[in-house]
Amino acid sequence: MELCNKIFIKTLMMKNFIIYIALFLTFGYAGCGKPACVIQGKIESKWNGKTVYLQIIEEENMRPQSIDSTIINQGEFKFAQTSVSPQTALLSIIEQGKPAWTTQFILEEGNIKITSDSQGNTLIAGTPNNELLQQHFNRWYIPYNKMRQSSEEMYRLEQAGQLTRNTLDSLDKNSQSYMREMRLLSLEFVKENINNPAGKSLLMEIMGLPDRLLVDVVEKADSISLRHPLMQQISKRINTYKAVAVGKIFQDVIAVNMQDQPSRLSDYAGKGKYVLIDFWASWCKPCCIEMPELKQLYHQYKEKGLEIVSISIDQDKDAWQKKIKELQMNWPQMIDENKEASKTYVVGAIPHTILLDPTGGILAKDLRGKELEEKIAQYLK
Repeated sequence: MELCNKIFIKTLMMKNFIIYIALFLTFGYAGCGKPACVIQGKIESKWNGKTVYLQIIEEENMRPQSIDSTIINQGEFKFAQTSVSPQTALLSIIEQGKPAWTTQFILEEGNIKITSDSQGNTLIAGTPNNELLQQHFNRWYIPYNKMRQSSEEMYRLEQAGQLTRNTLDSLDKNSQSYMREMRLLSLEFVKENINNPAGKSLLMEIMGLPDRLLVDVVEKADSISLRHPLMQQISKRINTYKAVAVGKIFQDVIAVNMQDQPSRLSDYAGKGKYVLIDFWASWCKPCCIEMPELKQLYHQYKEKGLEIVSISIDQDKDAWQKKIKELQMNWPQMIDENKEASKTYVVGAIPHTILLDPTGGILAKDLRGKELEEKIAQYLK
C-alpha cells in the first residue's frame, strides 16, 4: 500500500512538472520573444525632448486613443508593441492640448519606419499596408504642398499689408481646387483598396464628397468592410441618393409656402407638366445671379408645360420672402423649415436643380445655365 502511494505521488509530481514546463514554453518564452511590431521614427531635431504619442483611431467615434508614448531623442523615437491587429493609427506631438505634429499610418505586424522632413512630408515604409499607403501619399503630397504654399503666400501678403480682395479670392480659389484634388486622389485610392486597412484608413477623407462619387466605394466593399461605422454612414447616404437618382420617380415632400401653409411637391409634380425643382437660398450669391435666367425660361416655356418649384433652405423667413419679391420670382415658392426636402433629395451645394417629366420621373439633375436651357428646349420645343 505504501509503495502504491509513493508511485502515485511521483506520478502526480511528474504531471505537474510537465504542465509547468508547457506553461513556461507557452507564456514565458512568448513574453521574452520579439515584439510583433516595432515603429522607428526620425523627425526634425526641433522636436527633441518632446513626447510623441502612439494613438489608434477608434472606429466607433473616429477619435484617437493614446496607447503609448516616448521621448524624442536626437531626432529619433521608437515604439515596440507585443500584439497588434491592422488598424489606423497616428503618431502625434501634442502642445497646449492640440496636435503640433501628426502623421497617419497603419499599425500592423512588422518593422515600420516613419521619417518626417522639414517640409512636413512623411515617408512610411516597412510593411505591406504602409507601403501601399505611401504610394497614395506620394501623389497626394503634390496638391498638398501647392495648397500649403498658397496659404503661406496669403499669410505673407497679409503680414506685409499687401493682400488685396482680388488676390485673396484668387489664392482661396486655388486652395479650394487643391483641396478637391486631394480628396479625389483619396477617393480613387479608397475605391481600389476599400477591403484592406490602407483603404479604410482614408474613409474620413472622402466623407465630404458628393454622394454620386461614393457609389463605387459601396459597391466594391465586401461584407466585412460594410460593417465599418463610416461605411455604414456612406451606405445610408447612397441608398438615399439612389432613391432620387435619374430614372426614379420623384419623392414627395412637405414644405411651407408663402402663405405659411404646408405645401406638397406632389401638388405640382406628376400632374402632366415638366417641373424644375430649384433648391436655393436668399444668401446664396450664385443662386441669385442665375435667377434672371430662370425667370426667362419660366416666361418662355410656362405656356408650353413648364413649372418651376423653388425650395429655399433659408432659416430666416423674412429674408426669404424679401428676396423673392426683390427677384420677382413669380412661380411656386416653398421653404424647407425642417430640412425634409433637402435630406430627401440629398442637397449639398446650392443651387441644386432637378428636372421632372410630366409623370414625375427624374430626367436630369444639377443642370444650370446653357445646359439647363438646352435640356428644357429639347423637351418643350
